[in-house]
Amino acid sequence: MNNKRVTLPAGTRLHLATILLVEDDENVRVLVQTMLLQHGYRVLCAEDSDEALKIAHEQPHHLDLLIADMVMPGMNGPQLAQRLRVLQPHLPVLFMTGLVQEDIVPGTLLSEAGFLEKPFTPQALAAKVQEILAGSASK
Repeated sequence: MNNKRVTLPAGTRLHLATILLVEDDENVRVLVQTMLLQHGYRVLCAEDSDEALKIAHEQPHHLDLLIADMVMPGMNGPQLAQRLRVLQPHLPVLFMTGLVQEDIVPGTLLSEAGFLEKPFTPQALAAKVQEILAGSASK
């Protein structure tokens, strides 16, 4: 788990949303964590689904968004999202993926999730996170 302190640039706007980030590639995880922190989000990191479930059970606060890799060793991103939605039924989900969005079956958990195709820019990540959080707030 990467819980290093990161100093935010002056003028960083705090969004006060808590994001659970699950990515098995440490380099990608640290990069995405840094991008999210720079936009003022609170980020809880896990390197796999087991660690993510442990964090979700142990943390006393509400998760505002799950960002997970689609393909991970063991439990994949969609399986993790289903498990977390038992704890928090309306948890918004953003999958980082190389899949083509047209391959997603309507009416499934995947059809309700946001997708961000790898590789992506910090601006694309920030825009997608804001879009998903705004959509979940209006529900």
